[in-house]
Amino acid sequence: MISAFIVEDEKPARERLQEFVDKHPDLNLAGFSENGKQAVLQIESLKPQLVFLDVNLPDISGIDVIKVIEHKPMIIFTTAYDEYALQAFEFNAIDFLLKPFSEQRFNQAVDKLKKRLMAPPPQIQDQIQQILSQWQVKNNYLTRIPSKIGDRIFILNAADIVYFASEQKLVFANQFGERFLINYTLEELQNRLDGDQFFRIHRSTIVNLNYVNTIEPLFGGTYIMKVKDKNRTKLNISRNAARQLRERLGW
Repeated sequence: MISAFIVEDEKPARERLQEFVDKHPDLNLAGFSENGKQAVLQIESLKPQLVFLDVNLPDISGIDVIKVIEHKPMIIFTTAYDEYALQAFEFNAIDFLLKPFSEQRFNQAVDKLKKRLMAPPPQIQDQIQQILSQWQVKNNYLTRIPSKIGDRIFILNAADIVYFASEQKLVFANQFGERFLINYTLEELQNRLDGDQFFRIHRSTIVNLNYVNTIEPLFGGTYIMKVKDKNRTKLNISRNAARQLRERLGW
């Protein structure tokens, strides 16, 4: 039996997937989740072999779920938007189910999974190694960051973000003078952004070093950084961060 986990925020779609899984003789339902953050925790805990993963979730995307989890199950993506298909297959997904899909189409996707699992051992090992090596490349750094404003979701290119700042437990990405609320903590960003490009200059600020204009001393070992945005924003640099930044940039 193949242990399966469902990540789907819409109740009708989730119940339909549960029905298909329960009816399939080769699948066993390990659990389900209604959002991405919960899914990450449950997938790491339950370690299912297969995950039916919705791309559009209310907190983080299905793509970001894959990037975060250390346990790497087989993935069958589900979504109502076919523009995500190419991106899904970049992550070596078994299949891509476009909603609303039939039970026949569901079973075809599971058959693809079974064929992959039945491949000769050397071939399986080669496939696993190839998938892992590709994931290692793709998972190095966070390159796209979603920001939900009302019913719209903006996708921000991380390289275009001048700095990230936290205010009253909320984190904003600042892109050339415009602010976008994002669903990451600064700690998560610090761990997942390219460390050659982004640097945490204060407990409340991460800056893109490509947009630094000037660094000016204040007092007690602290500094002010001016960045290249339309507001000519000034950012505080803590003493500890200033020492690290001085060593890194060699000023």
